Amino acid sequence: MNAARTAAPRRAGLRRPGSGRARSALRPAALACAALALVLTGCTGESSPEHKNAADTIKDLGAVPIPTPPPARPTPVADEQHLQLVAMGDTVQAKLPEGGAVVSASGPTQGDTAEPDASGKVPERTTGTITVTVRQATAPVTISAADFSSRDDQGADIPLTATGPATVTAAPGGTATLTLTGTYQAGAAQLTWRHDGKPVTVWDFTIELD
Repeated sequence: MNAARTAAPRRAGLRRPGSGRARSALRPAALACAALALVLTGCTGESSPEHKNAADTIKDLGAVPIPTPPPARPTPVADEQHLQLVAMGDTVQAKLPEGGAVVSASGPTQGDTAEPDASGKVPERTTGTITVTVRQATAPVTISAADFSSRDDQGADIPLTATGPATVTAAPGGTATLTLTGTYQAGAAQLTWRHDGKPVTVWDFTIELD
C-alpha cells in the first residue's frame, strides 16, 4: 500500500488553465487593450453620444430664425386740417401751404429751483425752456414765438417768451431753432403750434418739482 503511493507520479507545478498566476497575467494585458482603444477613438475624432447631442443642439439652435425688429413707427403727418397730438420730444412731418418740413419740440429744460424750506415744502414753480426745431424744409418755413402757446392741465395759459430771436426761418434743406421760456407748476401741460392761426401740433409733457 505504501509502495503504491510512493510510486505514483506527482504532477508538481501543474495548475488549471486560467487560475492563479496565469489569470493575473491576463489582467494587465486587458487593461492595456482598453487604454489603446480609448486612444484610437480620440485620434479618429469620434465623439461620445453626449458630445454629438450637444453639437446637434447647437446646430439646431443656429437654424432657428431670428425675429426681425418691428418696423419704425412712421412720423405723424400734420397740417392745417389734421391736428397731431404727440408727446414732447416727438417729431411731426408738417405739410404747410408754403412747403413741408420736419418739426420737433423738446424740453422743457427746468431751471434751478429753490431748495425746500424749513418745513420740507418744495417750490411750486420752475422755469421751463422749450426748443422747437425745423429741419429738412422743402421751401422757406418760418416760425415765431407768436405761433406757440402753452397751458397747464387746469387750462391756465402759460405765457411764453423767446430766448433769442422771436422769429426764425429754415431755408430749403436747412435747420432753424426757436427757444421759448415759461414758468410752470408741477403737473401736466402742453405746447400748441399754430400756423396761420390754425392748430397743427400739440405736444404733451409733465413738470416734476420733487
